[in-house]
Amino acid sequence: MTTTEDLGTEYHQQDTDYYCGAACAQMVLEECGSGHIDQVSLYNDNHSHSTTDTGVNWATGPDGLTWTLNNRQSGRYFVLDALATEDAISRMIVWTIHHYRVSPVALVFGWAHWIAVRGYTTSGHPTSSTDVGYTITGFDVNNPWPPTPGMAAEPPHTTGDGCGSGGTRGVSDEYISYQTWQDDYMTGVPGGHWSGRFVAVCDPEPPPERHPERVERPLPRYDGTEILSPDLARELSLESLKEAGLRERETWTRALEGTEPGEPQLVQRLDRNDAFYWIVPQVRDGIATAAVNVDALYGGFQQARALAAGEDTALLTLERRALDERILGRVIDLPRKAGQLRLRPGIACVSRHWVWKPCDQSLSPYYPFRQVCYGDQHLYVRSDGRLFTRLTVNGRGI
Repeated sequence: MTTTEDLGTEYHQQDTDYYCGAACAQMVLEECGSGHIDQVSLYNDNHSHSTTDTGVNWATGPDGLTWTLNNRQSGRYFVLDALATEDAISRMIVWTIHHYRVSPVALVFGWAHWIAVRGYTTSGHPTSSTDVGYTITGFDVNNPWPPTPGMAAEPPHTTGDGCGSGGTRGVSDEYISYQTWQDDYMTGVPGGHWSGRFVAVCDPEPPPERHPERVERPLPRYDGTEILSPDLARELSLESLKEAGLRERETWTRALEGTEPGEPQLVQRLDRNDAFYWIVPQVRDGIATAAVNVDALYGGFQQARALAAGEDTALLTLERRALDERILGRVIDLPRKAGQLRLRPGIACVSRHWVWKPCDQSLSPYYPFRQVCYGDQHLYVRSDGRLFTRLTVNGRGI
């Protein structure tokens, strides 16, 4: 038997490519009754109070975000938890949601990005902050990436604004399996003051000091010798939605009603050797209203997103003709003043599959890139059509 708790925290995008901490603060503070505080002032608070880790150029540091959440409202008290294990921080997140009815904010992809965690699925509700007698199946999150597009009406943000409506406006309902949470998201801070720690801003109670007696990871469905076929990926996407219990949730039911699996999109992880995933859109009337990620080698469910009432699509794709229109004939400035490239027709080699890694240019696996090889240069065209000459991993709390 599983239990699910989802606070339904209002979703908003980050207004710049480094405002993730400000967007998460905005979402949580609105949840606390403080209204929609503008992200500019929230970022300034976050950044100016990120003072502990002086050797790292944080956009929003853990201490800065904690200060903002405590000082921009009066009804809640937040504590920075920098714990020794992923299990401990994940249980603190579950307890905060269940007991305090507020969304914790978690530092993910190493130290790159902040997301609000608004819900969980477990084998049973926790009885205390130190309870280790239940298992975690997954988390519901508000990932403020991608940034608010320039043509949007926001900011200012309001209830019911365009955030979360699909396409470049993000998607508000996103569920991450616990194995993917462990492997990809809550991976620990790689350096600086909080090196080796797993970080989230949670509630003030003590974390668990012991671990579960046994933690079992799901066995792989396939042996990984071959990339699974698109047809099999479609089947696995349907099984994953059922096994995760997502079809039984109201918003997911609305998004999935009358859908069929569409054309799966293969994505290669650039930060790992031989790692791939399928994104399988769930399509109704030609529009993707949900998308499911499954491991393309071993078949495991990774995560999913649903668009119950959006105006756009749950998954942006870029057809080859549209990609050519974006890049051919353009003059591209190369990094480090290395000159310029003019992309000529018939010369560029464009990957048939997508590529992705957590990077400054994309902090969601639903916004991968087409890789373009032109001579000895590699270019990257994101699924929204934006072109980059390189993918960087310089951001801290962006």
